[in-house]
Amino acid sequence: MVKYKIGFIGTGGRSVCYAKTYTSECDNIEIVALADPNAQNRKVMIDKSGITNNPEEYDDWKVMLKNHQNLNGVVISTPNHLHVEQAVPILEMGLPIAIEKPLATTKSDCERIIDAERANNGRTLVGFVLRSTPFYGKVFELIKSGAIGKVVSIQADELPGWGVSSIMNRSMWRRYQQYSGGAMLEKSCHDMDVLNWLLGSKPLSLNSYGGNLIFNANSLLPEKCDGCSLNKKCQYYKEPVFSKHEDEGEVTLHQFVRDTDFCIYNIDKDIVDTQNVSIQYQSGAIANFMLNFNSSGPKAGRNIHVIGQKGRIWGTMDENTVSCYDNFSNKVQEFDTSGDGSGHGGGDKIHALNLRKMMMDPTFKPDQNAAAGYLSAVMCFAADISMQESRRVNFDYSSSDYIELA
Repeated sequence: MVKYKIGFIGTGGRSVCYAKTYTSECDNIEIVALADPNAQNRKVMIDKSGITNNPEEYDDWKVMLKNHQNLNGVVISTPNHLHVEQAVPILEMGLPIAIEKPLATTKSDCERIIDAERANNGRTLVGFVLRSTPFYGKVFELIKSGAIGKVVSIQADELPGWGVSSIMNRSMWRRYQQYSGGAMLEKSCHDMDVLNWLLGSKPLSLNSYGGNLIFNANSLLPEKCDGCSLNKKCQYYKEPVFSKHEDEGEVTLHQFVRDTDFCIYNIDKDIVDTQNVSIQYQSGAIANFMLNFNSSGPKAGRNIHVIGQKGRIWGTMDENTVSCYDNFSNKVQEFDTSGDGSGHGGGDKIHALNLRKMMMDPTFKPDQNAAAGYLSAVMCFAADISMQESRRVNFDYSSSDYIELA
């Protein structure tokens, strides 16, 4: 049996979702090398992933690549601002890569990755795991089957609970725009990609509004959780209790991003906690999306409502059900979308296996590739421009190479 050798660059929480799949599901994959300047991250990742073959460990990913010329694929799951410097040389080596979302933190860095992919006939799998979930897969299937006719509009929401809100606002790097690219890019490039995928159309323009409406500095609260008068009444005291829509993968991720107990309100950060985006597509459809942290309980997590000329589709991802209403029969069909128990509603495992397919089949190029990552990221950049400058942003596709924002 052919063994496909994989190296990991970055061994934080997201790396576990890939590695755990390969160790439990793939006899023909061997994780041979790990690179991360944090030795503790490497240790925890090995333990949580069930890796037993003693991969070589490196502080420097460049040394790892130099010492492992026989790799068949690489997983990049480092902080967002590092993606470009790692992805470009690996694409130049001709290796398929799985790169965590977002593609990069600036438009120019995304374009550098696109250039490297084109120049080297490269193949990328961007971490858009939602495309692999039974939930969104069923929504996509119903739309494509014509069950509700032409799509007129979509309302989608991402309402992260205590755990994910803590990850975003207390992480050593996610809470800073320069490292994460901002809340919309880091958290909701997933959702922009899902909208593009479901509609099969390109955005023409968008408007966005938002700001810091929740986690504002409070002089009545201390710098750290210890000794706080709110104590356990606060959902963010010490390690927050994860709500039902935050899965095992996110609990694992939380263990990698916290090294202090700073108050979520008073910790230094420059990302927003509330943002809305309204998008006009070439197909004529309109999409509205809301990102709002600090949410829990019923209907928290991800919700979607698709309205077509002949009916509607709706659901909440964590309820594992998609409903479809037909205007003419006045009937509702319900579909079970329970996943396999892996993270992101059953999407993590299916998504990770795409890299195995890329290594086994040199002609296979996943749809959730660098081009999809670029479009999603550019939408997030445009949303931030619109929010900051209080104006509509238009998308210009007249150049065959890149998208221009006006």
